[in-house]
Amino acid sequence: MGSCSFGEAERLKKPSSLEAMRLPRSWCGHLSQGWAPPGGGSELHRSKEKRREKAERLSQRQRPNAGPNSSSSSATNLYVPRAARTFSAEEARAAIRPVLEARLKDAKYEPHGSALAVVELAECVKKAVKALGYERYKIVCYLALGATTSSGLCCSSRAVWSPTVDTYAEVCFQNDSLFALCLVFAVYHE
Repeated sequence: MGSCSFGEAERLKKPSSLEAMRLPRSWCGHLSQGWAPPGGGSELHRSKEKRREKAERLSQRQRPNAGPNSSSSSATNLYVPRAARTFSAEEARAAIRPVLEARLKDAKYEPHGSALAVVELAECVKKAVKALGYERYKIVCYLALGATTSSGLCCSSRAVWSPTVDTYAEVCFQNDSLFALCLVFAVYHE
């Protein structure tokens, strides 16, 4: 920052002399950042000041109480999307179980043809859950099919979601030949 003599400092106190005076290059940075004498200054300074005051008013206002009929009009969107009803895991289980039982009740496990059968069954389960009418939920269906021999199965899944609105439902089905583990994830889509 440049230094100025006593005479220059006295002239800087008067707004009219500031506008007429040519400032050294080191002082120009202050003008671009909004420095100006009281009552004077550039158009840029006034517009920045107005934006800052508007931002302060918006931050001080209580946003939840402001509705479409509020007296002050602002350009901010105060609408918070919410689902008409939250996803119920119990309802989903009640819709999934009949689909699995109808398709797999008398089925025999065949390792070579099970891949296509699982994809088709997962689509049927997803359609049954979507038919429940949950708006704004993305439905993801994970289905594992295997033989009921002495082998074991360990499944895991990992996702980023909101614990307040996202959830899942699981249904296990087993007959003499095979087992099916069906997981349906309901992820709220804003």
